[in-house]
Amino acid sequence: MSNLLLTNPGDLGVLVVGAGISGLTLARLLVQNGEKVSVFEKSRGLGGRLASRRGGGHIWDHGIPSLSPEDIPPEVYVDWKKFEILKPRGDQKKLAWVCPEGMTQLPKALENGLTVYRDTKIETIRVGPGGKVWMVGDDSGGWHYGKQLILAIPAPQALALLDGAFPHQMVSLKETLSKIQYRPTLTLLATVNRKKFPRLNLKAYDPIETITENGEKGILQGEGALTIHLNERYSLKNFEQDESKVIADITKLVAKKNQLEIHQPTLKKWRYSQVTQALEESYLSAKLTSPLFVIGDGFCGGGLKGALLSATVLADKLLHPQKMKESWRQNGKANHPIRCPR
Repeated sequence: MSNLLLTNPGDLGVLVVGAGISGLTLARLLVQNGEKVSVFEKSRGLGGRLASRRGGGHIWDHGIPSLSPEDIPPEVYVDWKKFEILKPRGDQKKLAWVCPEGMTQLPKALENGLTVYRDTKIETIRVGPGGKVWMVGDDSGGWHYGKQLILAIPAPQALALLDGAFPHQMVSLKETLSKIQYRPTLTLLATVNRKKFPRLNLKAYDPIETITENGEKGILQGEGALTIHLNERYSLKNFEQDESKVIADITKLVAKKNQLEIHQPTLKKWRYSQVTQALEESYLSAKLTSPLFVIGDGFCGGGLKGALLSATVLADKLLHPQKMKESWRQNGKANHPIRCPR
């Protein structure tokens, strides 16, 4: 990249770290309105907890099991509806949506038209040449430049990046960000022989929080694929335990309580599974010489709804700068929280 581009932020795009639902939603809104955006995701997959796994002719959703209509802002739903992939969940009386090819079908659709760098972990952030350019360094030694930087990753990961780059700056932002708390979740994926067990007794018993057969939920290749989410108490206690012990415990419990023989059990770990303490703000912001923002599911009360509101509110502010009226202070010593819409 030439020095001319580096010293003219107007020629640069927006850098988004994190391709979860908030990062992808924000990036899509910006790109649809003519902005240049680069998204960086440390994993191969996209969507964060909108996660699915394939294997042996099965599909498991092992993150967010379905989408509730009340969690999706109207403008987002209008956009998603165009994909024609949201189908009513089949095993619930209350309306909820699933994607028939697994929940990762949605982030894959959102990725269309975006510049997304997968398997690219951002390890360093700096203010670049000219003082009005953000630089982010990835784990392969590459550098990327932008006029604005958005961290759309779990709060602890955002704090680690900020502390590593600016240990004595952005004090107020980091103090507020540290208030966001998460719980972990252990999730067991397994199969059950539906010919042998045509009727499933899928009741949740402690420490099982939910147990779902993905085919009954509406996943086309989900017949016989069980997703078992374990509750907060058990997940906290056993998160660092030997995986074989957890698998043995839950396999025995399902056999005893649900009268089911499960096979091919695999354990998945979500360290930042669900927000237990969220902020009411839509996002946090700070400014050294160029603006930086933090969004995600730790805002607007938390969860999927919070993630989507956080992204849409910030997108609106970035696309309509006259609405910003940010009370910036240099060196990131203050942030300007914007309350979530009611």
